[in-house]
Amino acid sequence: MKKLTLLFAVAFAVVGSAMAQMAIPGEVFAGNPSRFNGRKVTIKNVEVVKTDAHGGPSIGGPAGSLTGGPGAVGTPSAPATHPCRPPRGFSEVSVFFKGAPDFKGCFFMADNMKQQLDREMGHENAPAQLTFRGDSRTGYNVSFYRLGM
Repeated sequence: MKKLTLLFAVAFAVVGSAMAQMAIPGEVFAGNPSRFNGRKVTIKNVEVVKTDAHGGPSIGGPAGSLTGGPGAVGTPSAPATHPCRPPRGFSEVSVFFKGAPDFKGCFFMADNMKQQLDREMGHENAPAQLTFRGDSRTGYNVSFYRLGM
């Protein structure tokens, strides 16, 4: 009986953790980001925007878009409504939500992780799946990414 109870407990824990790691669409997150405050979240249907040497978004829209240019409406290079100030040792990551192009959030990751991301992206914007935790007021710390999603 103890083994059966232990088996059910382990199975329940595995199913629960698998459900917690399911990727939600970026537009669901952008619709109500405060709902996810303090939780680990994995989002899909987003694009990481390549930044230039000065840390700003590169010129142009998301990959495959025909619109572009700095400050164009609906592109990730449009100015944010609030400043993003990542903590020391972290760099800002520009994220474009395909389903909610007007959403502006503060995403950041560790400097060495950001450098690796930039190397993997090359000179292009890349579709991605991001895992992060944070708060809608202070920003989101990206702990994992997968490009090409």
